[in-house]
Amino acid sequence: MKEKLLNFKEMIKKYNNILVNNIYKFINKYNIWIYFIIITILAVVARIVVFNKISGDVNGFIFNWYENLYNEGFSALGKQNGDYTPAYNYYLFSLSLFRIEPKSNTLLYFIKIYSVLFDFGVAIIASLIIYKLTDGNKIKTVLAYALTIMGLTVILNSAWWGQCDSIYAFFSLCAIYFFLMKKQRTAMIFIGLSFCFKLQTIFILPVFIIAMLRKEYKFRYLIWIPIIYIIMCIPACFAANSFFDRLKECLLVYVNQTGNSYKQLSLNAGTLYTIIFTNFKEELGLSSMAIPFAVAVIGTFIFIHFRTKKELNNLLYFKLFALYSLLVPFMLPHMHDRYYYISDVLIPLYALINVKKFYVAILSVTNSLIGYMVFLWNIPFFGVVPQDGSITDGTKAMSFRFGGILCLIAIIIITIDLYKELKDGNDEGKEIENEIKKEEIEDKDNVEVIIDEKVEDNVITENIMNSNI
Repeated sequence: MKEKLLNFKEMIKKYNNILVNNIYKFINKYNIWIYFIIITILAVVARIVVFNKISGDVNGFIFNWYENLYNEGFSALGKQNGDYTPAYNYYLFSLSLFRIEPKSNTLLYFIKIYSVLFDFGVAIIASLIIYKLTDGNKIKTVLAYALTIMGLTVILNSAWWGQCDSIYAFFSLCAIYFFLMKKQRTAMIFIGLSFCFKLQTIFILPVFIIAMLRKEYKFRYLIWIPIIYIIMCIPACFAANSFFDRLKECLLVYVNQTGNSYKQLSLNAGTLYTIIFTNFKEELGLSSMAIPFAVAVIGTFIFIHFRTKKELNNLLYFKLFALYSLLVPFMLPHMHDRYYYISDVLIPLYALINVKKFYVAILSVTNSLIGYMVFLWNIPFFGVVPQDGSITDGTKAMSFRFGGILCLIAIIIITIDLYKELKDGNDEGKEIENEIKKEEIEDKDNVEVIIDEKVEDNVITENIMNSNI
């Protein structure tokens, strides 16, 4: 009996070792996929726990837009419903076909699910971009997915706020990916799709302009932006009494947003103007002046990057995308708290590639997060909130000033990083030019020597002939 018991224990120990070894083998073989699955589950849980939150934008705008579509049906698409393009309203209209009650939890969940699905799309495309830039580094690829899908502002934007910035960001990142893949037409089609949802698409356009000026990208592909946008508007135009009046209305959506709806220098975003001023309202009379100033600064950056003599490879182009995703909203007036969304995705990827500059991502995302804190929770980054829950404009201004300074530091760091790399290229270019000039001078000297030798030969020949005569 004792011997049987010992044999049984040995058998258990043997199978236990086999099981443990198999588990270790499985983990070692599929560790990246295991990590991917765990991060995905955590990302879903992180969003579910805040799904019941109703933000001011959802309650004050999106619910009302849906209610118009719910009550009026397809004809509601024939007139301007809110200040968005028709693209997002098409989704709300599709929900109304299922007769989901306005302002219900079911409607809230479907609004957020739509954006959350694009969160995962953004994370997948971000990981593909890193896979391309790192020549297939699987560790950095899965880390890119994790950094994106678990990004704090990415989670808050869709799951808490109920906003749809992930939609335009997804199409913008697709455009960047196909840009790096040298598929120009496809990249510009995705720019057009992104533009259908948000004007913030322009934040990455400077890089495309640089590529076009360097004759690495064809200008004619720009035509896809208006083509895609007009195609998107067609269903809404058919729903209107006048097709062309509705088309004109759709084409002016972004003009009305920038010119009529939002006139403050900043709307809860840390920018250049929050560093300088404490009053962001239109009575300052500066917001109209700020646009040409911003265009001049951004244009100067484009000019410098276009003029560089170094060949711009994919890594350098990606760094340019990261830089302009920060620089453009930092310089422009009328920026909202959510407008750093695309940089909240690109800058962590930049830090993943340049690990020694990881702090750039912290600076950038903190600036963005300050705007979320003020809007969603009425909590300033600096100062104490009174018991009545109110915070003064001065307290907000101090928080946004700090955020703007963080953003400026991040821009300077990336700019210096790019300058060093491009400067090396310019130095190489000068060395090549000097070598070419040196070779030209040597060739010229050689030619002169040859000519002199020929002249001497001719003189000798003449002398011999004269002597013979």
